[in-house]
Amino acid sequence: MIELHDVGFSYGNADVLRGVSLVVRPGERVVLLGRNGSGKSTLSRLMNGSLLASSGEVVVDGITAVPGTRRAIAAAVGYVRQDPRNQIVSPLVRDEVEFGPRNLGLPREEVRARAEAALAACGLEALRLRMTDELSGGQQQLLSLAGVLAMSPRYLVLDEVGSHLDEAARTAIAGLVRGLVRGGTGVLEVAHGPEALFGASRAIVLEGGCIAWEGRPEDLLRSERALRASGLSDDPLTAPLVELATRGGMLGESPDPAALADVLTVRDASREGVGRPDRHRLGLERASVSYGGLAALDGVTFSCSGVTLLLGASGSGKTTAARVLAGVLAPDEGGASLDGAPVRAGEVGLSFQRPEDQLFADTVLDDLSFAPRMLGLGHREADARARDAAERLGVTEDLLDRSPFELSGGQMRRVALAGVLAARPRACVLDEPSAGLDAPARRSLRELVSSLAREGVATLVVTHDAAEWLDVAGDVVLLAGGRVVARVGAEEAARSPELFRAAGMEPPLLVRARAMAWGERNA
Repeated sequence: MIELHDVGFSYGNADVLRGVSLVVRPGERVVLLGRNGSGKSTLSRLMNGSLLASSGEVVVDGITAVPGTRRAIAAAVGYVRQDPRNQIVSPLVRDEVEFGPRNLGLPREEVRARAEAALAACGLEALRLRMTDELSGGQQQLLSLAGVLAMSPRYLVLDEVGSHLDEAARTAIAGLVRGLVRGGTGVLEVAHGPEALFGASRAIVLEGGCIAWEGRPEDLLRSERALRASGLSDDPLTAPLVELATRGGMLGESPDPAALADVLTVRDASREGVGRPDRHRLGLERASVSYGGLAALDGVTFSCSGVTLLLGASGSGKTTAARVLAGVLAPDEGGASLDGAPVRAGEVGLSFQRPEDQLFADTVLDDLSFAPRMLGLGHREADARARDAAERLGVTEDLLDRSPFELSGGQMRRVALAGVLAARPRACVLDEPSAGLDAPARRSLRELVSSLAREGVATLVVTHDAAEWLDVAGDVVLLAGGRVVARVGAEEAARSPELFRAAGMEPPLLVRARAMAWGERNA
């Protein structure tokens, strides 16, 4: 059993956790919810010995976490980080998964057997001989999970493991975790979305470094205070789940689209969609890119104005397309254009999948003002643009003088996005912009992107969170195997599961429920 007794933790003079007490038992799955900066990742690291408590104590199966027991704690509690690249240490996929078991001193045959079983569990068998830096962000997240599973820990702490995964991979991981829990593994899962509530034994809400609420998932959905503290009130899936819980429904182990469809028939199952402003236009024309003989893009042509979603399974070529559109990757053939002219580096704002890749300055304010200064603006104007972008992204005044690398994952992502907007580009490419953000921040981001479209900025959103973005997009482009397999209006995509399946994707839960509700309303 993992036990936290009155635990506190501080970074310097900043208290991050205060008086936290909780228990995770073998064979149960506990969901930890909370806003960005509430202390969830810090709490996760305390539970596997990566950090030691400033006060109180952490006990795992009777062993108290102190400097001399950290190795034993880490062996018992597997920890999968929010950012997989902070966890991956080997250049080859197979070596990465074997790294942990080898360090346990296991025989070579057992190391290989454990690694193969973990690769199979995470759907990575075909990638065992690939280089880890050639994998997509989602594949890297699955790899980091496989590396932890190969060590056969008694407990798992999963810190936003689904944030870079497509719907099919998330569903597969949820099934894998259910099997581990049935086998006696205790799991703490850090999450920002209500999907995590399905199959959970308990939910815990962290607010301001303290536990604000604890109870059954259904009771959380019936508590306005808990929903507000967790941030789930702003998630599009929460309203129908609240309706379901209010009627006395149980969430069960996995989502039931039919049950949600019944709720959506009471509510409005349609969507209004958005317009398609055409002031600026960004596009690819016959773009092809290969890595080591493997085609990432194969003659891709599409254009976008307003808000366009680029969807596809992990490894379908989305990030490669984003980099070509932003002018930071030269294609082998074809090219990218903005308003009919070839894209030049710096013309298109690019938000990376991993915010750390674009943050570099000593302070947040310096980072945000860098792009305006590079455009030739004076200090006062660059500072004004930086502060305006910070305000639009919810980067508060107290963060401006801090190092961007001291912030939580969600705060770092908002800073990175603000840095893109400070340059006021004519077009933006946002690669997984909502990954790691809490629900209120995701809602604010969607509203911001909608406002950019009204201002004429062409914005391409590359995302695995299609259900959240369909209501603000005008068009959807679906990629599979480096090729465009469909381009449709977002309103059609919002209730057409078959479009996702044609691209090799699992349709989002809300799309499946909307399709059922729409069929009933129009029968």
